[in-house]
Amino acid sequence: MSMQMPTAPLPRGSLMTKSYSKDQIEAEALRLREAIRQVGLWDLETCRTIAPLTLEINELKSQNDVFLIAHSYQTPDIVYGVADSVSDSYTLSKAARDAPQQTILFSSVRFMAETAKIVSPHKTVLHPSPEAGCTLADSITAEDVRELKSKYPGVPVACYINTSAEVKAEVDVCVTSSNYLRICERLPGDRLIFVPDRLMGKHLTEYLAGRKEVINYDGECYVHATFTGEKIRSWRERTAAQGIDLKVLSHPECDADVIAESDVVGSSEALMDEAIRLGEEGSPDIMLITECGTADRIRAETETELNLIGTCVMCRYMKMTQLEDILQALRDPRPEQIIELNADVIERASRSLDEMFRLAE
Repeated sequence: MSMQMPTAPLPRGSLMTKSYSKDQIEAEALRLREAIRQVGLWDLETCRTIAPLTLEINELKSQNDVFLIAHSYQTPDIVYGVADSVSDSYTLSKAARDAPQQTILFSSVRFMAETAKIVSPHKTVLHPSPEAGCTLADSITAEDVRELKSKYPGVPVACYINTSAEVKAEVDVCVTSSNYLRICERLPGDRLIFVPDRLMGKHLTEYLAGRKEVINYDGECYVHATFTGEKIRSWRERTAAQGIDLKVLSHPECDADVIAESDVVGSSEALMDEAIRLGEEGSPDIMLITECGTADRIRAETETELNLIGTCVMCRYMKMTQLEDILQALRDPRPEQIIELNADVIERASRSLDEMFRLAE
């Protein structure tokens, strides 16, 4: 599998931007180029093109008391140009909960913005791209969970955070890629239902073998389902023939054969930290088995020269949001860009998230 090379998302020209002086544009372009650290894609001219957008977004954030959160899979212009907090689902859930600002703008996919609303129901939560869904979240409904609970009465239900608010309202506890093993082994009884990710569920089944039976659902993330153990073995053989000691770092949403071939398995944040650590310790040849945004962050956040080999897959939903969408939502949000949830759903979903925070900390 060849590496899917991204391109810098240039403005679509859908908005008229404010006028800034040549000196302001140049200073902002230099800041962006230095922060993103990918001069091949994000050269100075590209950064000059997006500078009016980042300048106005940051002005409006300050003027309107907005906290802008971005998932690691968002594009570098968002991550390093305008975001106040960048991380994986678990850390961002806490950031939304604890932010003092009364308005949260979540640059991500829909379920993440819903999670921010659940943990901060009194705040305004903006989601600039309502069409940015998630194949994993869309694979299960609240009715599906109710049917499972009816089929297996009394069995605790753990739900990966990549789900809708309505699904979270039906389960006992939410989990993330950084804590699902720890939380699931702490649930009462010798059986549990795990939804919706069948691939993560397979890993959980192996981890709890002999201790708990895991009843799995059949959803998947299309990005992580793309990878196979066979592809990894092929890359290992080719790189070994060149004298390269390849380290494979994988996200737990991948299939069991990928996990078995990996040196490290963890959340986006854990993979980024481990890649940087390996580079600093003299093992710069790394294959990242996850969405391409993690590689973008690694390049930007280490001085060590890393050789990121092989493959990544871009999530089309995570890449839907552009700076223009964020600017438009800050200027004048459309009704569909403001997250509204039923009060009963918020109350019940908050219990599953509170239980996650309790069991994970």
